[in-house]
Amino acid sequence: MVQVKTIDELEALYYGHNRNLLRKADAPVTTSTAGTFNAIFGAYAWAQLNLEANAFGILPKYPWDKSGWRVITAKPTLNTNSGNTALGGTAEGGTIAETVKPTIQELDVRPKTAQLPFSASEVMEWLATHSKDDIWGGLGSLRLYMAVQHKEFLNRMLLADVEGNVSSGAFAGTNDFESLDRIISSSAEETALGGSGSGEYDPWAANATVDRDSSTTFDSTVESASGTIGTNGVLTDDTLRTFLRKIRIAAGKDPNVFLGSHEVYSEIQGLYMPSVRIPNPYGESLVQVDVNGIQTFKGTGVGIHVDSIYGVPFIPTKDAPSDSGDSSEIGRLFALDTSDAEGYGYPRLGIQIAIPTEYYEATRRTPAYPFVNNAFVEKGVFRTMGETVCRHFKSQGKIRDIKL
Repeated sequence: MVQVKTIDELEALYYGHNRNLLRKADAPVTTSTAGTFNAIFGAYAWAQLNLEANAFGILPKYPWDKSGWRVITAKPTLNTNSGNTALGGTAEGGTIAETVKPTIQELDVRPKTAQLPFSASEVMEWLATHSKDDIWGGLGSLRLYMAVQHKEFLNRMLLADVEGNVSSGAFAGTNDFESLDRIISSSAEETALGGSGSGEYDPWAANATVDRDSSTTFDSTVESASGTIGTNGVLTDDTLRTFLRKIRIAAGKDPNVFLGSHEVYSEIQGLYMPSVRIPNPYGESLVQVDVNGIQTFKGTGVGIHVDSIYGVPFIPTKDAPSDSGDSSEIGRLFALDTSDAEGYGYPRLGIQIAIPTEYYEATRRTPAYPFVNNAFVEKGVFRTMGETVCRHFKSQGKIRDIKL
């Protein structure tokens, strides 16, 4: 019986002396071998970008049925002749006072068009729709991405920083949907930060209806975290309570949603989380509040709910404006009233839509398409027509100049 003690002896037993033929140098095909491997990437592209559009999401949208509305800007005052009081008190047997009326003013806006066009060469589009090639960049894949991008651009319009538009001349308005930062402003903010120009803090300036240079009639509540507009300060609970109290006194009700930056949300968490937390005998629950389809962060349902401030939901957004010239400011905190408190069928703050978002294409299937596009390219465009409208300025507010 042959005694096998090593692997060489085992191979010699089975293969004989030609076993070295199995040990010759190989040249295997690998994924790096030229012409042998191509990855398939597929028809989808994952955007490595934050395309959140929470401000656009929480504002109510309603049809554009009229371009103007009337506001009452001053209460009537009764004549005090013949013993009558200014509030209507009348002496026994007294005469009927002269009739009175409130002060009425008319406001109006015009629809604005927001667009997002894109295109692909007809060669790229034909290959994307007719070949088995691995392609991203035809109208189909572009359309999926641009639909989300269009909404994100609208969100950035709504949260544009007013200070970035301040100049030495008269502000003539913007082609973008009006910014919440300009709608929710005040005469004091314009005086402090308006520079040598005029109208920078007047919404819908092209119509020149709201004028904060000359009066406080259309003021919202504007607070600075430091107490001085234009000077940064740390956000405190006292500032928040004072802010809400001023809105309540001016408007008669609380706002129904807060909108602010993620940094401001973090500051508010830090402000309240060290507070005494009331134990929950049933365990901690996660609380979320829905505002027009947009949800708050999950807040722990014990003690103070960090998904809301004094019962008002907080919605974070990446686009909250801050002073572009001061890196220490972390964004504004808006208090919005989007309710229909009067019951007229219109929100106090929202987006009035003339034409909802529509998508158009000019492709090879379009009659006379090369002449329409004036090129051998196929085009698509998203279009939305409307405007940001506020019917009640006093119920809106913001805290600005917040620093870490």
